[in-house]
Amino acid sequence: MKKLVFALVCALGISTLATAQTANEAQVAFDKAGTLKTGFTITYNNNVKDVNLAVANRASKDKLKGKGVSKGVTKFEAINYPTVCAQQCDLYIKVDGTDKTSTVTAFVSKGYDNFVTSANDAETANRTKAFLESLAKDIDAVALKNQIAAQEKVLATAEKTYKKQADAQAKAEKELENIKNETKKLDAERQNQKTVLDQLKEKLNNYK
Repeated sequence: MKKLVFALVCALGISTLATAQTANEAQVAFDKAGTLKTGFTITYNNNVKDVNLAVANRASKDKLKGKGVSKGVTKFEAINYPTVCAQQCDLYIKVDGTDKTSTVTAFVSKGYDNFVTSANDAETANRTKAFLESLAKDIDAVALKNQIAAQEKVLATAEKTYKKQADAQAKAEKELENIKNETKKLDAERQNQKTVLDQLKEKLNNYK
């Protein structure tokens, strides 16, 4: 029972719901060479695997097709995506992190090396920040799916343990019932033999 409770606690703690800082503008390494570009970043207290999946889920839901351009960076080229930009743009999303925290960075380009900043396009900058902050719901969905999967395993273990115990109880109850029936038979035989003995003693008394 203690093991089961411990497993349940572990399962419920396996993924936490997203808590994010406000998205900020920053100079971030854009490529393998470490070239700095203006981007917008946000940090989540979720592991990088879950955040990557959440970003992919959002892209799929919003029908965005991207391609990897470098490690951790996905490019959505020439997209019409009002969530981020009022006009066609290129959106780069970069995810970095560990098994505890992750940082998502979004770069928005209107053309070759024409990256959006708060100074040159405040509206798109604000939309991009709002987009990054809205990823919390997608990350929460991934975290909850992980919890559900973990809880299903805990339940399967609990059901298996219960069935084993229930089968053992049924077997023990059947054995006990057999023992009770055998005891009744032996008691009846004991009473019969006592009756025989009493009858013999009564006959003996008649000879006195």
